[in-house]
Amino acid sequence: MTTISTARNRVITEQPAPDDVFVQIILFGEGDTPGTVAGRSLRYLPISAYQECLDWALGIADQMARPLYVVPLNHNDILRSPQRWTPYRNFIANMNDQERGELRRVVVTTCCEIMRDCDDWHVRADAHDILTQLKVIRP
Repeated sequence: MTTISTARNRVITEQPAPDDVFVQIILFGEGDTPGTVAGRSLRYLPISAYQECLDWALGIADQMARPLYVVPLNHNDILRSPQRWTPYRNFIANMNDQERGELRRVVVTTCCEIMRDCDDWHVRADAHDILTQLKVIRP
């Protein structure tokens, strides 16, 4: 981990690894209960935005009371984070057959549009993998 000091605060980060796919900024502030501290996570951004996120964190750090974290994440980091995916798992588990069918239709349509329109072959490959897992296309 690398700690970058600003005039009155710190930004804690680490260099992205080759398998990192997202970057996340975590801010710590006062919790809902007086005297507690709570982490607030901003949305995941593609790893290509790492430097932009780091620059933003460095620019705002002096306005914050606690250190900021800029965290590169790979797929395993994200998938092993239960608090991240539990609400989605519960939501999907409680869907009826019609809602699950509609979700599948949206995912398939979106992946097909990505395969047709996206210029980035990495993204097209990911869409192809999803369509293969859903048995829409054969491997």
